[in-house]
Amino acid sequence: MITSLCHDALIIGGGPAGSTLAIALANAGRQVILIEKSKQPQHKVCGEFLSPESLPLLRHNGIHPERLGAQTIHSVRVAARDILAEVSLPAPALSLTRRALDEALLRQAQQSGVSLLRGYTAESLSRQAGRETSDLWRAQIIDSAHSSISIQAADAFLTTGKHDLHGWSRSARGTQNSLIALKMYFTLSPEQQAKLAGYVEIILYEGGFTGLQMVEGGCANLCALITREKLQALEGRWDHLLDHMQTRSTHLACRLRGAVPIFERPMTISSIPYGYCTEGATDDLSPWRLGDQAVVIPSFSGDGMAIALYTAYRAAQLYLEGATPAVFHQEMRQQFERRLYFGTILSRLLIAIPSLAQAVRLWPSVLSEIFTVTRVPDAAIRAASP
Repeated sequence: MITSLCHDALIIGGGPAGSTLAIALANAGRQVILIEKSKQPQHKVCGEFLSPESLPLLRHNGIHPERLGAQTIHSVRVAARDILAEVSLPAPALSLTRRALDEALLRQAQQSGVSLLRGYTAESLSRQAGRETSDLWRAQIIDSAHSSISIQAADAFLTTGKHDLHGWSRSARGTQNSLIALKMYFTLSPEQQAKLAGYVEIILYEGGFTGLQMVEGGCANLCALITREKLQALEGRWDHLLDHMQTRSTHLACRLRGAVPIFERPMTISSIPYGYCTEGATDDLSPWRLGDQAVVIPSFSGDGMAIALYTAYRAAQLYLEGATPAVFHQEMRQQFERRLYFGTILSRLLIAIPSLAQAVRLWPSVLSEIFTVTRVPDAAIRAASP
């Protein structure tokens, strides 16, 4: 076992929230170590929608998604059976794979002076009483060869996404926990690629909904959310789910006609705590929680990436000002609790009543209002922007 030198900040999880926080703290002169379990670039189960709110936060860190091949999204289509509604976004968004985005952020973190350890999994995190100094956080991490390293730091940050670290499970579950996410990339026919370009499409069907959009490399990202009960009724099979979605949406069936899947099987994630929001100011002996460890908004809102980036910037600001984790968690709860409440209600309605697409077709402003009540507040983005 190797024991590291002590750092100012230990960050567990190298996704957008973890990397963004690491960059901000390193740029402020702090000694930062970032632990990322993947050795190589990886795809993630994610809709991969970069909302307009997320773009200035990325660009401040020198990340320009367009240079990585990101596709422009200018409108949203909602489809259910033979109903098709379309609404323009208030500002252009982008679509980029997490594989490309996460790697760009990790590279930027290293260039900023962050110590990056890849291929290590955190097995434990604990707070150790100091004899001559303040209490320290200690993490035990292990690689695939079972080599163990003990890391010490003055402060610890959990940015492990929807996955909890052993011993630090979130104190509350989400309010919509029954959904399973499945993701597949497809190569669409040239005709369907052209028709999908510039749009994110939300396809509603019995028991769930699916997002479809182009990403870089000429691929389309299909990310499906379905209730556990409905997937069980489909025998848990991906081919049955594809049939189910296309039978209930001629629009999706048209999109996938002649499409070629990129992977042999879909990526999946279950037990997603949608609607979860971190507890308020109760405990300053806990690590800071960012991204999905702080707020898990229903996927249809398309603002999960913006929340990850925003929580990273805001946590960095408060940390550098000397605030405690509890102060940050309380602020996140105040900002997002209402948005999560409305977002979860809308998500449940979309699953239960797919014909709500008719309301969007008749009153396009409905979709705009949905976006407004579930997004990161504009004032918060401006306050967090460096």
